[in-house]
Amino acid sequence: MKQLARVYDRLVLALGVASGLAIAALAVLITTDVVIRNLGISNFPWLLEVSEYVLFGATFLAAPWVLRLNAHVGVDLLAVNLRGPARRALDGLANMLGAGISAILTWYAWRVLRDSYQRGDVIFKELVVPEWPFLALVVFAGTLLLVEFLIRLVRASDASAGHGVAER
Repeated sequence: MKQLARVYDRLVLALGVASGLAIAALAVLITTDVVIRNLGISNFPWLLEVSEYVLFGATFLAAPWVLRLNAHVGVDLLAVNLRGPARRALDGLANMLGAGISAILTWYAWRVLRDSYQRGDVIFKELVVPEWPFLALVVFAGTLLLVEFLIRLVRASDASAGHGVAER
């Protein structure tokens, strides 16, 4: 089980790093496009569309990593004023809601992915690309978010039962 947890941890970290690298590459491409366009050399007509796809993919792939680090944006007006059992209950409720929403998102994304793949749907813009790989990212990331929320619930349960934080 510990080996599986290590593989999962590495996967989540790799997705976070890959997302950061993708956004950095996008920044370089956009800068290059602006420079060569201003020099009158050429431009990358496909760059706007690729930017949309990179931002979409990076957002979904980084989401489990951001959740793991607890680095997501949170409104903690209520949570900062709670202590002990009330705070743990609120955290548990938030993690249960997160798991439920992730499960619903993933289930519907899976259905849309399946239908898109079966129909052979494509996106027609500057580039013509199949739609299903983008939907597969939603299913993949949604599954990892669900796993991450379940891990958070198990850790909280172990801590409240006096077992301390589970070692990974």
